Amino acid sequence: MLVMVAAPCILIAQTVVSGIVKNTEGPLAGVTISEKGSSNVAQSDQNGRFRISLSRPDNVLVFTSVGYTTQERTVAGEKELEVILQSNVQDINEVVVVGYGTTKKLTSTGAISSIKGADIREIPTANVQNALTGRLPGFVSVQRSGQPGRDASDFYIRGVSSLNPDGNQPLIIVDDIEYTYEQLSQINVNEIESISILKDASTTAVFGIKGANGVLVVKTRRGISGKPKINVRLESGAQSPVTRLKFLDAYESALLWNEAIANTVGDNTNQPFSAEALEHFRLGDAPYTYPDINWYDRIFKPMSFQRNSNVDVTGGSESIKYFISGGAFSQDGNLYNFENNGDQVNNNYYYRRFNLRSNLDVQATKSLQLRLDFRANFNRINGPRAGNIVGEVFNFNKIRPWSAPFLNPNGSYAYAGDTQDLSPTINARLATAGYRLDRRNDLNILFGGTQDLDVITEGLSFSTRIAYASVESNGREQARDNLPVYKYFPETDSYELKGGAPYVLSPYTLRAYQGDYNSRVNVQANFDYTKSFGEHQINSLLLYNRESYSTKGDRQSNWIPQNFQGFTFRTGYSYNEKYLVDVTAAYNGSDRFQADKRYGFFPAISVGYNLARESFIRDKFDFIDLLKLRGSYGIVGQDKVEADRYLFQQVYNPGGGYSFGETHQGVGTISEGNLGNSNVTWEKQNSFDVGLDLSVLQNRFSLVVDYFSNVRYDQLVTSQSLPLNIGVGVSPTNIARVRNRGVEFELNYNDHIGAFNYNIKGVLTHFKNKILFQDEPAPAFPWLRLTGHQVDQPLGYVFDGFYTEENLADSPKPAGGYEVRPGDLLYKDLNGDGVIDDFDRTAIGRPDVPNTSFGLTLGGSYKGFSFNILLQGTTAYSFSVQGSGIEPFQSQFQPIHQQRWTPETASTARFPRLTTNPTTINSPSSYMSDFWLIDATYLRLKTVELGYQLPDRWLPFKMNNARLYLSGYNLLTWTNYSLYQQDPEVTSNTAGDAYQNQRVVNLGVQIGL
Repeated sequence: MLVMVAAPCILIAQTVVSGIVKNTEGPLAGVTISEKGSSNVAQSDQNGRFRISLSRPDNVLVFTSVGYTTQERTVAGEKELEVILQSNVQDINEVVVVGYGTTKKLTSTGAISSIKGADIREIPTANVQNALTGRLPGFVSVQRSGQPGRDASDFYIRGVSSLNPDGNQPLIIVDDIEYTYEQLSQINVNEIESISILKDASTTAVFGIKGANGVLVVKTRRGISGKPKINVRLESGAQSPVTRLKFLDAYESALLWNEAIANTVGDNTNQPFSAEALEHFRLGDAPYTYPDINWYDRIFKPMSFQRNSNVDVTGGSESIKYFISGGAFSQDGNLYNFENNGDQVNNNYYYRRFNLRSNLDVQATKSLQLRLDFRANFNRINGPRAGNIVGEVFNFNKIRPWSAPFLNPNGSYAYAGDTQDLSPTINARLATAGYRLDRRNDLNILFGGTQDLDVITEGLSFSTRIAYASVESNGREQARDNLPVYKYFPETDSYELKGGAPYVLSPYTLRAYQGDYNSRVNVQANFDYTKSFGEHQINSLLLYNRESYSTKGDRQSNWIPQNFQGFTFRTGYSYNEKYLVDVTAAYNGSDRFQADKRYGFFPAISVGYNLARESFIRDKFDFIDLLKLRGSYGIVGQDKVEADRYLFQQVYNPGGGYSFGETHQGVGTISEGNLGNSNVTWEKQNSFDVGLDLSVLQNRFSLVVDYFSNVRYDQLVTSQSLPLNIGVGVSPTNIARVRNRGVEFELNYNDHIGAFNYNIKGVLTHFKNKILFQDEPAPAFPWLRLTGHQVDQPLGYVFDGFYTEENLADSPKPAGGYEVRPGDLLYKDLNGDGVIDDFDRTAIGRPDVPNTSFGLTLGGSYKGFSFNILLQGTTAYSFSVQGSGIEPFQSQFQPIHQQRWTPETASTARFPRLTTNPTTINSPSSYMSDFWLIDATYLRLKTVELGYQLPDRWLPFKMNNARLYLSGYNLLTWTNYSLYQQDPEVTSNTAGDAYQNQRVVNLGVQIGL
């Protein structure tokens, strides 16, 4: 009887549950599985499998792993579970990559933001920097173009502090090796393990004269012990312009032209288009006599495609571990196919990229580890030789709706007979003029080793590595310079060949161009020491770093190495993970400067205080996991300047030739260039940062706040106060100062409701710089001074309404005798002299790098389903468009031109009156004002990802993971302006005719074997 009663209890106590734990990329090893309210614990193996005995069959299992959101699952009679953990990048125990090492978020005293490669792997963009937009505080980016292969964002860390255009580019480090902007854009995201941005002196001083602009650190994936795991990722996406351009048709454009002619000459009878012509345009009944072609719609198709495929293999033993990855990315352009029959030439835009990476780790002996990394990139960027096609479509002086038919009736090509250039139509040149193909091959090899020196003292190791990187690029062009084009006469059904054009197409001429040829060799050697003494922890680094960069250039710099070398020391101390101190010092230099000015010393110190470790916090507020105050101060530098490579040397330039003798004997000359500056040295920056790291409720909620204040001094700028009559140019001098201040916020909340996991992440970056000194001459009026304003602050006129019949007589007039009329733009006369001239310009708007950017990420998962949404935006910056982008008779007529000022629309007009005068006061090219320079605030639905991880029971063959996902990029954009048909990230003060940014909808599948 006793046995019968006890048997069910014994069976209950022995209930066993097994299953598999995964992340979005496959099985996850090392996950802790515990029974809630019990001491039963298990761990997932290398294949993600686990097995655990339960005290109750309906109990709850808790799944935890560093870097992932904790998940609870009710067993409820299930014997086989499949659990999918979601990434949690804010885990305080997570290890993040910094310069020449790693650190725990818990004990870090510096300003660091990080993201895992897995969190950006499914974003359908070709470039890493595009995928980071809106996801990291301190990361500010602008995407200026959407052209295939040239669509990488410009990015800044904590904004702009230098007056030198190249002096704000962050340092990029991939596996401790320096990369360029272009090399970063070519990295396959599938190869990336994690990305960190280092923002304050305590984290960037290790890089000395290269650390002032912040550092972006990329760590690539490495092998993991175990059976080989193969992952295959296949994607295909459709892309279309974020902004679809709209231009007025021939009838609407002709009406406005007639009006502009009347406004210009004051004569309504002298108009280019008669009533008969207008009627034909309106009816469209004479397509060859009165063509009406929407060149944008006929040249650019609404959709094109991109494809991406990646295969990686990882595995190994305790002796050898490997990660091998290969990828191919293909991105097509938006042009219709105008290939001429028989040419077999692709004249469209396109981008092709092929990546190969192999990271190998070898445990050569018990104390010696070796690594060998190999990377190769092959890139092909194609474009039509016809030129900037978006610019051609915008340009009213190149083509007009009525200039020519798309094709003549017999299929021959036409030309724009009413323009000054008489150019063949755009489709004619696209079909027959050829292409330009730019090819670039990158090769990187890194060999290194780490020797454990525990025989000397425990925790000591020595590492060394040597890295080689090379770039080889060239251009290939298939070109035709003269095309047979005809004018068709419908009255006689005859054709006239354009004068000087051939009757038949000539063969293509093959041309080749030299591109970049360069190599970079980097040698590093360092001692690391890490030791714990009870509650005391010490970690130290002593590093030697030398780099030599050579490139094929002009006679003065051809393959002459540019050298950098230096020493770095870093030590950190932690007491009970409560009191934290880090000291860093770098002594390094560059051969850009004279010998006695070559080296500099860059120290930094940072401290942290984790109040959550104090008993008065821990005992009373046990829900607080982390409450850390931290601060840092240090000096960093940067050596990127525009001008001659060796600024301390006198420059001599080749001059014009002289002719001697009775017969021509040409002799070259040399002219004096910029004077050398023997005192020139690097730019320096005082960097101060104070921050708060907070994590509560078992890391469900976390907050990171930073305030920073940097002063960039000794900036290299050319003196503006020297009189021009000295008769010679001068080199830049270390005289300018800029202050940059700002705040950053990062907020995270993640939790679960049963099996439904959700997370919210918000980031915000705000900075504002101020020019403290730049040696500008004293202006005639204080409002003309740039000192005290932001870097690249635009100057212009202040819009004060329109001229009207009532205010015309008493209002100030533009200099030069230009006669204004009602409907012209009226500007404020700041100096009160009754004349609008350069003295009435003042600071208007803001620079075109946003000084406030933000992102909001919403994510969730339920069993195999997951979603992720990113809203991203910027504010507090401006842009303007001029020339063929907006100005009548330079630009095609656009819908905004229909809202021009007329006597009937005077109270509602949103555009000045139309004239044909290109230098009128209404022209932004001649009179930039805050009418044209507009607030570019925008909000984007930047990315959307929807995924479903197939259950194991559905998987055939030897698949251990399969996931389907639908993702989108740049899906929707909301702006607060309608003056321009432009993406808000357009480069300011241009025609706005760059290749348009693209919206992408992407379908992908990831398979694990």
